[in-house]
Order: sequence, then C-alpha cells, then structure tokens
Amino acid sequence: MNFFTDAFRRLWQPRKPLFWLAFGFNALASFMSFFIQTRQPPTGLALAVGLLALTNSLIGAWLTWRLWNDPPERTDDQP
Repeated sequence: MNFFTDAFRRLWQPRKPLFWLAFGFNALASFMSFFIQTRQPPTGLALAVGLLALTNSLIGAWLTWRLWNDPPERTDDQP
C-alpha cells in the first residue's frame, strides 16, 4: 500500500463521528469565509464572523489531526 492510499484511508472514515465533526467544522469555516468575501459585511460583523471562522478552522484541523492519528477501522474486504 502506498502513502497516499494509506493517508486517504486514515482520513476517509465516514463510520466514525469524528470524521463528520471534522467535516462539519471545516465546511462551516469555509462557508463563513465565503460569506465575508462575497457580502462585504460591516467591519464589526466581519471581525466576529472571521474570528468564528478561524476558531472553526482550528477545531476542524485538530479533529482532522485526531482522525489522522486514529487507526482506520478494519472491514472484511481489507487484507
């Protein structure tokens, strides 16, 4: 098994709730960043949403790191 296959298998684990939490936090941070870029909100709102987006990105990165370090679940079709 090569490095990329192993890395993908460690990250793509939809049976684990940790996968969906990491996915949700990263998706929400992306949406908030998109909102700031496209809507040009007032400065105070942009700072608040930007801080929330940064926090979501950090939490998503931490959850992704935890998922990366957890061994993947074995299934019957894996050798």
